Amino acid sequence: MPYLIFADYKKQMQTDNLLQVIGNDLSVLHTAELQAIEEAFGYLAQKYDTSKEFTNTQPYSRSVTYYAGDRIYLDAAAYNPASTYAINDQCLNNGLIYICQTAINTPEPFNPGKWIKLGNQYDIFFAQYPNPVFDYQATYMKGDQVFWENKVYTCQRSSFTWGDDIQFRVYENIPLPNIFPNDPVNGKAYWGTGTPYSVANTLPTVTTAWTAGDNRTQSVLMVVIDITLFHVHSRISPRNIPDLRKDRYANAIQMLQAFARGEMTAKLPLIQPKRGARIRYGGAIKNINSY
Repeated sequence: MPYLIFADYKKQMQTDNLLQVIGNDLSVLHTAELQAIEEAFGYLAQKYDTSKEFTNTQPYSRSVTYYAGDRIYLDAAAYNPASTYAINDQCLNNGLIYICQTAINTPEPFNPGKWIKLGNQYDIFFAQYPNPVFDYQATYMKGDQVFWENKVYTCQRSSFTWGDDIQFRVYENIPLPNIFPNDPVNGKAYWGTGTPYSVANTLPTVTTAWTAGDNRTQSVLMVVIDITLFHVHSRISPRNIPDLRKDRYANAIQMLQAFARGEMTAKLPLIQPKRGARIRYGGAIKNINSY
């Protein structure tokens, strides 16, 4: 499942040069991308929920069911006046992507009246979240709705508040502020069973279901591109990699290390609940007396 699309590399390298480096073999690029993602994952996985970032960037199809956060891009073969087209077939015409709304059973020149314009080639969209994503540290009241793991949940019991902490005697016993909606033991009592949410048979131009734009973290995207290009160049001649590629690879690794150490913060969702903290605390909970 590719995180990158071929158009991403145009930000760093001309298409002809890239094709020459990979020998016109896109599988070489795909293998290098997987290596780059694994390399980035090793630095980010202890702190960030990388499963939300390294997802497939897939070409749009009206027949596919999508879920909140899914990312698609527009691409299709050029319109062929000698071909026929069925409803929902897509084509490229003058740099724009169209989807067929009237079947073309007899070959003909492009007729815009039979097509719906979706956008420019390689435009990216992502499926919207119907509600805020669940945050175990947030405060929820009965009736609040959240999104979690492809379902919409409605709060059945309000969040734990710090005014209730004294009953646990020591800090180590204080529970998380919220039960996760899909918790196998208590999730149903706190959030109900949830309602599945998906986006099906909906064009990316429908703004109530889709958002135009790239939901990938741009700093991470840049890092993965740089690491991928370093690997495809090292395939040709490991001792003769261009200085630009070596420098950008070194910068990419430095950035990942800074993310891992907490010196920089990536715009990625954090793992819930938080883990791997270096500072620990404990002891008895203090009584707060007021008169």
